[in-house]
Amino acid sequence: MITKDVEIEFNGKKETVKLKRLGFGEKNQLQEEATDIKVIGGQPVVKVSTSKLKELALLKSIVSAPFPITIQAIKELEQEVGDFLFEEYDALNKPKDAKSVS
Repeated sequence: MITKDVEIEFNGKKETVKLKRLGFGEKNQLQEEATDIKVIGGQPVVKVSTSKLKELALLKSIVSAPFPITIQAIKELEQEVGDFLFEEYDALNKPKDAKSVS
């Protein structure tokens, strides 16, 4: 498991959040949970909820944190902290160059 320690300010103190890189199945499940598909007039309409995607991504990626690892606690993070953690999650989970995959 690939992990990364990220430093944040939480309740006025420097704290560490440990994020993990999601596996193939975890990432697929995340995308499925954040996607709503409806058929309207015989045509599929796909809607991805970006807020749900970000919240669930952090929920699935956080291994340890100075706050409860729940959707509600993630929603209650200060905007800057939530945005920063999602940026770190995104960087950790970006696909690697196909040439480097063995």
